[in-house]
Amino acid sequence: MLFDRYTMKKIIFAFFAGLLLTSGQLAKAQLTEEVKKKTPELPGQIMLDFGFNSSSNQPTNLPYHWWRSKSVGLYFVKSFEFAKKFELRPGIGVSLEKFGHSKNMEVFAYGEDADGTDTLGFSTVLGGSLKKNQLAVNYFDIPVEIRFNFNGNEKKDGLFLAVGGSAAYRFESHTKIKYQDEFGNKMKDKKKNDFGLNKIRLGASARLGYRSFSVFYKTYFTNIFYSSGPTGTADMTYSTIGISLTGL
Repeated sequence: MLFDRYTMKKIIFAFFAGLLLTSGQLAKAQLTEEVKKKTPELPGQIMLDFGFNSSSNQPTNLPYHWWRSKSVGLYFVKSFEFAKKFELRPGIGVSLEKFGHSKNMEVFAYGEDADGTDTLGFSTVLGGSLKKNQLAVNYFDIPVEIRFNFNGNEKKDGLFLAVGGSAAYRFESHTKIKYQDEFGNKMKDKKKNDFGLNKIRLGASARLGYRSFSVFYKTYFTNIFYSSGPTGTADMTYSTIGISLTGL
């Protein structure tokens, strides 16, 4: 006999093992293709902005601390092509802004003027030393940009330039301070209030980028505070510079 019984069993086993393996691979490929077809794709892109805020026209009671003045923006952006190299890119998201100040500054405090009218000014931490003072302002944000793609809209894999504007609504604000009291105890205090902050924020922006990475500059036309805000802050504005990632 050409093959004995033991050899035939090995051949038959190898045949069926190969058949099962091939069938499994085909089924896996088919399932992967079906999952891809059924999985919905987002009709846009996620954009993450990170930068640092710089305020202007602030009173001497608010000395600037750049490292504590961070800005984070998270947006969903939709692209509409309207020319060979141009896109309109509206979006919606949140903008989380922090304004940090030097450690020995005074903190926001409510009081009354000579006429008995409520006022918002500044006060020192009694009996201790202030280690950290930060104002956080959070917005719902609607940015709109016009982007020029140097390589055209088909590839979108090269250099681009974008300009635009934004409108935002403040939904939350609070202060956070860290200090040491007169007994040497380390203390933390967080207070939620509007602190005379403007509800609306309007601004303009510019971006220069390559593929999914860009650097940006944002400036805001509206004052941070109302005229009823803390003493000396009526004309206080700010701008932001940072980096951005798109398509996460």
